[in-house]
Amino acid sequence: MISALLIILFSVFMIGGLPVAASLLLASIIAMVLGGHDLMGIPQHMAASVRSLELMAIPFFILAAQLMTELGMTRRIFDFAEAAVGWVRGGLAHANVVAGFIFSGISGAAVADAAALGAISMKEMPRAGYAPPFAAAVVMSVSTLGPIIPPSIMMVVYAIAADVSIARMFIAGLVPGAVIAAAISLLIVVFGMFRLTPMPAPTAFSLGRLVGATRSAALALFAPLVIMRGMATGFVTPTEAGVLATFYAILVGALSRTLSWRALRTAFRDAAVSSAHILFIIAASSALSYVVVAEGTAATLSQALADASVGKTSFLLLANLLLLILGCLIETLPAMLIATPLLLPTAKALGVDIVHLGVVVIFNLLIGIMTPPMGIGLYILAAISRLSIGALAIASLPFIAVLLAVLALLTFVPELTLWLPDLLFPDPSAARRAR
Repeated sequence: MISALLIILFSVFMIGGLPVAASLLLASIIAMVLGGHDLMGIPQHMAASVRSLELMAIPFFILAAQLMTELGMTRRIFDFAEAAVGWVRGGLAHANVVAGFIFSGISGAAVADAAALGAISMKEMPRAGYAPPFAAAVVMSVSTLGPIIPPSIMMVVYAIAADVSIARMFIAGLVPGAVIAAAISLLIVVFGMFRLTPMPAPTAFSLGRLVGATRSAALALFAPLVIMRGMATGFVTPTEAGVLATFYAILVGALSRTLSWRALRTAFRDAAVSSAHILFIIAASSALSYVVVAEGTAATLSQALADASVGKTSFLLLANLLLLILGCLIETLPAMLIATPLLLPTAKALGVDIVHLGVVVIFNLLIGIMTPPMGIGLYILAAISRLSIGALAIASLPFIAVLLAVLALLTFVPELTLWLPDLLFPDPSAARRAR
């Protein structure tokens, strides 16, 4: 009863316009008072929740992404992608997919991808003749790759909450990320084939332009490889990879002569604000999780599902339905922090791999960035493109349908997620040590 009231209060506060962290904290305080819990548990759990060394990766990954944007590397990555695939029909749309896939290996966040790619694409694509709502829908769908392709801020948080290896979570996102990117590109091909949207004629392929764009973007293109190589060889842990990404971004800026005090100041300021926002949400959500656990909600739900003889397939279906609803109503990070403790006990009892569950949870919630009322991707692209939320939501429907199809594939074919981490970390204890 108290847990249900907690979720209702949180939803009411969110609808009322309170910030996410304030809604979480206020709802938790009211629920604890009504449930007779000691309020001293709130600051204790908030402090403990952000006292993890692994969480240090978050501000560094955010800083690396901000530096990449401020130092012009995102623009060079997009130019390379356009030179590589701009000669096919729908070239600029496909260039978004390629650029998004590469930039996701640096940013680790959907919001960063949407803002960085949107700032470029919403100028270039309409100018080339693409319908602005279609262009925005492409950017939003591609931004879902940010937390799937390693490194990923959401994967770091999930790994800590679920007590699984961060390295194993990172590796688990590579194949699903490729599948998602391929599905989005296939939909763009269908749009062009059936002329469902204005699709300008492709530009002629230019080897010279591709060579020039590759040379200009070479150092930026190596950033994801440097990060992944550093983790694969054990040179850095996944936590330290954020530091490596930051120093690499500064090095690239210095070598390309785009490094300036103004760019550094802007990147550090924006990264500090974003990091504080994310970490405070994590801290506030720990109070909510404490109430849910203290009230026995997770155990009760797990027992109810066990009594109903729910199997693995039924559990995954129910979990996806719950997550889709949460993703539409709550921002991705707090939604994940709310759902994870509820789903974990039953998942473990049914033998669902926790890494596989993590990829499903994260990707499911990411679809919510394209759906009202809480779709952050809609608001970012609306601000950039000056289009209405309604127009963007309608344009996103085909992309949402394709992403849901990919979600079903990833949910019921766990080998797509687990093949690579099982290959690289066949011994779970080795994966845990790599954390």
